[in-house]
Amino acid sequence: MPDRDQLLEAFTAGSLLRPDPTYMNVVDVMRGVALACGADVSSDDHAKAIASHLRDARHVILVLADGLGVKTVDRLARNAWLRRRMLRAIRAPFPATTPVAITSLATGEYPAQHAILGWWTYLPQVDAPATVFAHERATDNRSLDGLGVTVEGLLPGPRLLPRFTRDTALIMPAGIIDSAFTRWMAGDARRIRYHGQSEIVSATVERVRRAEQPTFTYLYTPMPDTVAHEAGIDSSAAATVIDALDAHLEAIEESLAEVQGGVRILVIADHGHLDIDGSARFEVRDDEPLTTHLRVPPAGDLRTQYWHVKPGVHAEFEKQFRARFGEHFLLLSAATVDGLRLLGPAPITPETRTRLGDYLSIARGAAVLRYAGFPGRDGYLRMRSSHSGLTPAEIEVPLILGGSGFTR
Repeated sequence: MPDRDQLLEAFTAGSLLRPDPTYMNVVDVMRGVALACGADVSSDDHAKAIASHLRDARHVILVLADGLGVKTVDRLARNAWLRRRMLRAIRAPFPATTPVAITSLATGEYPAQHAILGWWTYLPQVDAPATVFAHERATDNRSLDGLGVTVEGLLPGPRLLPRFTRDTALIMPAGIIDSAFTRWMAGDARRIRYHGQSEIVSATVERVRRAEQPTFTYLYTPMPDTVAHEAGIDSSAAATVIDALDAHLEAIEESLAEVQGGVRILVIADHGHLDIDGSARFEVRDDEPLTTHLRVPPAGDLRTQYWHVKPGVHAEFEKQFRARFGEHFLLLSAATVDGLRLLGPAPITPETRTRLGDYLSIARGAAVLRYAGFPGRDGYLRMRSSHSGLTPAEIEVPLILGGSGFTR
């Protein structure tokens, strides 16, 4: 059976989830936030529903809890703040990975338009994959700035936050507050750093209480993602940081309960997590036959990869890929990816088409695959949990609404 048909069969069975704009997703949420914050954006009923929850509040806080899937929230105690305040499940954009989702937050667009396609995204300007958040060429860690690629060259989409009419600020970990990506996303908005998870309460409460105008605050936390990668999403270590996050968000809500004009605290995630099958952890090396058919190293992520193939060898590449990885990965042509609208409901842009390459591979189960020439091999071999695929555990994320000054 052709891989396209196998993918459709997996969608029908529910083992993989088809990107579908009839389901509320992260892009809808950000467009709704933008509407509530005075920006003129394209919107549908989902976005308008989000805006209706937020518009009347003087202060809007959007929390991005990296890696917090619906499956994880559903396992929390019934009295946990995250579970009590959860409205429904929504979907992350595909591929379900942080650079893709946060670029969707920054632009209000799907990957088909914003052209960030994974942790590593192929850039034609350097003819190689780039590590998006590091703003580096992935193969040698050279700065893209030094190679003549500005942040706007990497991130061609229009930004949302500069169009907000509210007093806007970002609260971010100190390690990424001054990154090229954060500075691009923020524009002229204030950037507030924190050094440990316990500081997110004081940073957020102080920011809102001192405000003299209606505000929008974007709060990013890398938990539980960081710990889930290291220990597994179902580990006791992950449970500990999730419980701490739950307590911090409840403390923010309680501390701002009496703020005049009301506060809305909207919590979403960029993706969920899936524990890795240790027997299906693969690498592609430069010294093997498959890579002789490639123009450049594969880009993407650990559970989705993009392949740029040399002219005239596509049939042989498909044959060798399926012989080696076909049990664990589906291989789809770029035309199939676009035709099935996997990257968003609109056709892909020319820039996205160039970055996508000739093929996309998608994990069937809990397999992972990376190019051995990228830095970080030791961490990959230790990694317990991953994401970027289409399983429910990766795609389904929570929509959580807390705050004050409204009837639940």
